[in-house]
Amino acid sequence: MSVQPKFLTGYTYDDLMLKHECPWSKEHHENPRRLSSILDRCRELNLFDRCHFVKSTKASDDDILLYHNKNLLQNISSAPVKNIEQLKEFCQSYDDVYMNEYSFEAAKLAIGGSLNLLDSIMTDQCRNGFAMVRPPGHHAMANEMNGFCLFNNVVITAKTAIEKYNLQRVLILDWDVHHGQGTQYAFYDTNKVLYISTHRYDYGKFWPQLAESDFDHIGDGDGRGYNVNIPLNKTGLKNADYLYIFFNIILPIAYEYDPDLVLVSAGYDVALGCPEGEMNITPEVFAHLTHYLKGLADGKVMVLLEGGYCLETLAESAAWTLRSLLGDPCPPLQACTNPDLIVKKTVACCKNVLKDYWQSIRIDSTEGSEVWIKEAKQKQSLNPMFDNQNRPTKYDLTPTLVQRTDQEKQRVAEMVKHVLEMTPHVRPLERGATLLVYDELMRKFSVNNHCERPGRIVAIWKGLKSRGLDKRCTMIPSRMATKEEILLVHNRDFYDDLETTKTATRRELQTREGKVRSVEYTNELFDNALLAAGSCLNMVDAIMNNQGRNGFAIIRPPGHHAHSGLDYGFCYFNNVAICARYLQKNYNLQRILIVDFDYHMGDGVKDVFYEDPGVLYISLHCADAFPPNEGHPNDSGKDKGLGFNINLGWLDFDPPAVDADYINAFHHVVLPVAYEYNPEFVLVCAGFDAAEGDRIGWGKLSACAYSHMTHMLLSLANGRVLEVLEGGYCLRQLNICGSACVAALLGDVPARCSEKSAKYPQDVVSVRTIQMIKDIHKPFWTSLYTVPSPDENSIDDLAKDLEKTAKIQN
Repeated sequence: MSVQPKFLTGYTYDDLMLKHECPWSKEHHENPRRLSSILDRCRELNLFDRCHFVKSTKASDDDILLYHNKNLLQNISSAPVKNIEQLKEFCQSYDDVYMNEYSFEAAKLAIGGSLNLLDSIMTDQCRNGFAMVRPPGHHAMANEMNGFCLFNNVVITAKTAIEKYNLQRVLILDWDVHHGQGTQYAFYDTNKVLYISTHRYDYGKFWPQLAESDFDHIGDGDGRGYNVNIPLNKTGLKNADYLYIFFNIILPIAYEYDPDLVLVSAGYDVALGCPEGEMNITPEVFAHLTHYLKGLADGKVMVLLEGGYCLETLAESAAWTLRSLLGDPCPPLQACTNPDLIVKKTVACCKNVLKDYWQSIRIDSTEGSEVWIKEAKQKQSLNPMFDNQNRPTKYDLTPTLVQRTDQEKQRVAEMVKHVLEMTPHVRPLERGATLLVYDELMRKFSVNNHCERPGRIVAIWKGLKSRGLDKRCTMIPSRMATKEEILLVHNRDFYDDLETTKTATRRELQTREGKVRSVEYTNELFDNALLAAGSCLNMVDAIMNNQGRNGFAIIRPPGHHAHSGLDYGFCYFNNVAICARYLQKNYNLQRILIVDFDYHMGDGVKDVFYEDPGVLYISLHCADAFPPNEGHPNDSGKDKGLGFNINLGWLDFDPPAVDADYINAFHHVVLPVAYEYNPEFVLVCAGFDAAEGDRIGWGKLSACAYSHMTHMLLSLANGRVLEVLEGGYCLRQLNICGSACVAALLGDVPARCSEKSAKYPQDVVSVRTIQMIKDIHKPFWTSLYTVPSPDENSIDDLAKDLEKTAKIQN
C-alpha cells in the first residue's frame, strides 16, 4: 500500500543493437531477428503503448570495469572488425563469440540501457522493467567473452545496484537453458547476491560442460549457500517440471532471502521449439514465473534478455513476460501434473546440499536423496569437463548449432503453432478492474457486546476509503439471494425455520437453542444473511461476465461454518459454498478452488463438498480451535472427493504461526496442488482472525501475509478471484488487512513483511505441519515434493524399455 511509481513498467532497447550480427554466418542463431521479433510482437499487442520507454545510452568504461578487467575492455574496443580474416582469428580466441563493426557499441548500449532502466526503477519512475538488449551477457567473465556474450549485463547491473544504491541483497534468477557461469563467478563468495540458475546440464554433457554448474557448487566464504544451481539432466521437460522447481526451491529461498531487487537473466531458449534447449516449456508459463517474482523486493523486478533461438516462442515468451510486468492476468495453463522423475531427483539433491543454509528448505525431508547424489556424480564422471587446464587454445569459428531435418522442423513448427493457438492474447480489462460490494444495511443485524458486530465491515470500508482504494474499484450493487439460490446448499426446512426469525417475538428468539452453536438471533438476521449471500452472487456474475477481474465482498454475517441444515459459529447461510454451487449450476464450471485462511476451519464448506471433486477445498487454520473435532489432517474427502479436502491445520498453534509459515504453506502445498487442479475460479474464505491482536484467534499474521497470499492466488484461474469476508474481530486489523487484500487484487505490489515474521518459517510449526500434510496427500497429488525411491527408478527404466520394445514391434 506504498506510493505507486509514476509509470508501471519501463523498457529499453536501441536500434543499433539490431546491427550486431555474425559477419560470416548471417543465419547464426544469435541474430538481429531475435530482438526484432520481440519488438514486433509487443507492438502488435500494443504493449509498448502502456509502458515507459527508457532511452539506452552507452555505458562508460567505469561501468564496464565494475566487473571486467581493462585487458578485456581494450581487446574488445580494438578488435580488428574491418579485416574479416583477422577478426575471425581474434574471435577464435573465445568460446562461441562473434563480432562486427557495431558489436562494441551495441554491447555498451546493452549495459547502458540496463543501467538507465535500473535507475528508473530505483528512483520510482518505474515499478519494474524489461531490458530488451543484445548482445546477451550472462556467460561473459571478468577477463573473457563467452557464449555469444561480450560484457555481462546482469552482473554490471547488480554491482551498480549494490554500489550506487547501497543494496544489501540482490536476487539474480537465471532461467536461460545454459548455465550463466560468468554471473556465478562474479558473486560466488558474497551474500549480497543470491544467484539461482536453472539450466540444462545432461550430467555435464551440455555446454558449457563445467563441473561447477552442478548442484553441489553452492558458493564459498560469505557466499556459501548463496549460489544455487538446479541442473536439468533431461530434454523435453515441461511446465510442471519448472513449477515443481519454482515452488520447492526458488520461491522458498527467494522469500527467505528477502531481496531489495530482483534481476532476471531471461533466456527463452528453454521455451518450446528452441533448437538449443530442446525443452517443452510453453510461452505463457513465463507470465506465471514473473508474477511470483513481483511479490519480492517491493515489486522492483528487472528482466534482462539473454538467449532464445526459436523466434516464434521467443517473441511470445517475452510478450507474456512483459504483460505480467504490466499487471495483466496470468493466462491459464494446462493442468501441471506428473513432474519428471529426473527433476524430482535433482530437486532432492539440491535440497540436500542447501538445507543447512535455508530454513525454508528444511521443511522437507531429504532422507534417501544420497542415492541420487551418488548417481548424479557417477554419471557426471563419465563426461569430459572443461576447466582452465584442458580448455582449447583455439575454438571453432562458428559454433556447432543444432540442425534439424525438414521433418523435424515441420513437427516442431506444428507443435509451436498449436501451443500459440491454445493461449491467445486477450485484451485486458481496464487496470484496477477490482469489484467491491458493501451495503450499510448489513449493519442492521446486531447483538449487544458480540464480537461479530457491525463495526467489522465498517472498519474495512473505512480503511479502503482512507487509502483511496475504493475510488480505484468498481462498486457492485447488493441484493438479496433468492430462496432457490439458498437451496443450492441449504435444505428447505432449515431455510423455512430461519425465516421465522423475521417475525418472532423477543422471547421466542431467546428460547431458540443457538448459544450452544455460537449463533444469535434477531428479527433482522434473516434478511441480513440473504443480503450477504446475494451480494456475493452479484460479484460472481460480474466477474464471470467480465465487468471486473476480481473482487472483495465486504459482507456479514460470515458463512463458512454453516451446514446445509444447521447454523453454526456466527454463520447462517454459507456464502462461499452458495457461490461455488451457483458457479457449477449457472456457468457449468468443473473445477473451483476454495482457499480458507480464516483462523478457524470452515467445517460447513468442507461438508458441502466432501464428496465433490468439482471443488478443491484447502483450509489453513489452527488445528485445535473451533469447531471441535474438525480439521484433522487425515480428513481428506470421501469417494470421488477423496484428496480434494486439504486441512492444513497448524498443530497446537504453540508458538503461533507467523507470516513465513503461511507463505511457505502456499509455496509447498497450496500452489503446487492448485496448479495440478487447474481451477476455473478461485473463492477465498477471507477471515482475518489469525492476525496479531485478534480477540478470538491467537495468530501472529501481519497484513503483509494476507497481501502475499492474495497476490499468489491471482496467478490462478485467469485472475478470477473472489475474496469473501469471514472472521476477524480486531477492528484495527480488519481495517489494515482488508485494505492489504484489496490493494493486492488491484495489482499493487505486496508489501515486504517484517524481517522477523517473513523470513523464517518456524521448525516447530511449518516443518511439523507441512511435512505431515504432504505425506498424507502425496497419493492424490503428483506435484507435491517427494524424494524418489529406488523402486521408482526401476519402474521408470522398465517403462522406457517397454516403450522401446513397442516401437520395435510397430
